[in-house]
Amino acid sequence: MNSEQLLHQRMLKFRYIGGFQEGIQVEPERKRNMKPSEANTPPADLESELANLKKKILEAKGPSDPVTIQVLEKLQEDLDNEMTKAFIAMGLEDKVESLKLELQRTPIPDQPLNKSLQEKADKIMQEFKQKLSQPGAYLGLKQKLYTVNMASRLIELKNKSEKIKTEVNQKIPTTVKAKIDSLKTASEKLRNGDSLDTNLVEEVEKAKKELEDVLRSANLEIVGTRKRTNVAVPPELEEEVAKVNAEIKEEMERAVTRSGLSEKIEELKAEIVKDSNSEKVKELETEIREGIAATLSVTPVKKKVESLREKLASLTKDDAESKVVAENGRW
Repeated sequence: MNSEQLLHQRMLKFRYIGGFQEGIQVEPERKRNMKPSEANTPPADLESELANLKKKILEAKGPSDPVTIQVLEKLQEDLDNEMTKAFIAMGLEDKVESLKLELQRTPIPDQPLNKSLQEKADKIMQEFKQKLSQPGAYLGLKQKLYTVNMASRLIELKNKSEKIKTEVNQKIPTTVKAKIDSLKTASEKLRNGDSLDTNLVEEVEKAKKELEDVLRSANLEIVGTRKRTNVAVPPELEEEVAKVNAEIKEEMERAVTRSGLSEKIEELKAEIVKDSNSEKVKELETEIREGIAATLSVTPVKKKVESLREKLASLTKDDAESKVVAENGRW
């Protein structure tokens, strides 16, 4: 039974049992309840879920860690459930079952698919991707795919970092390791506000140079080192900054609605699921960014941001001048 025959059978069934009657208007509530809405995770819950997932993966001791294995198994189980629901909703369940039966009849399981089966599988996947890419459709599945992709990338990056860390530790001599401990000691002293004596400063600089030489010998590029500069917001501007940030967020939401970018954002999510590094993703990101920027450029929020920048620049300049005067006044 194909999808058209199945739909026709269900139509007759609803008329037979009185679920639908010709010529009689159906109340809005009943009409809405006849088709259940697609359940998907709210944005706040999704962000919290992704943050917890990232924390678990980064805190795991390795790819064979029970926590990592448990996380991946749970994600895969959820993804399989969503995939099954999506295939049923798309009307592809019969085609998939038919393909499975044909695969089971194959004499050698590990043998490559013949041309006929390969064409059937490709056709099903093409139809699946086409229906999945529709904006606003199958949000639950898209969220699960995004979560699984993010988890895979995190685990891959973690494994690479662990591998590099092991290789570097093997190449670092014992003498340099002892000097690294002195670097940690100096860092702790600075964090506690203690001053460093001259000998410790010289030892730290020497240890840094030796460590850079070891890293270069391990074919690792040294991008560069510099002091961190933290720009603190003055207390008198904290409330104003928070207020402007809230207004920017609200204005961006209104900009998305006004400029009709909601569909573009949904399309971007679908493209990221398929290939996060494709040219289509870059084009959509640029288009969405430019659309929001063009809408925000004519709003009062821009003036408030510029005013806030001027105040911050003025306070920073005054602070720098006061420091210069203080330094010049020392003997």
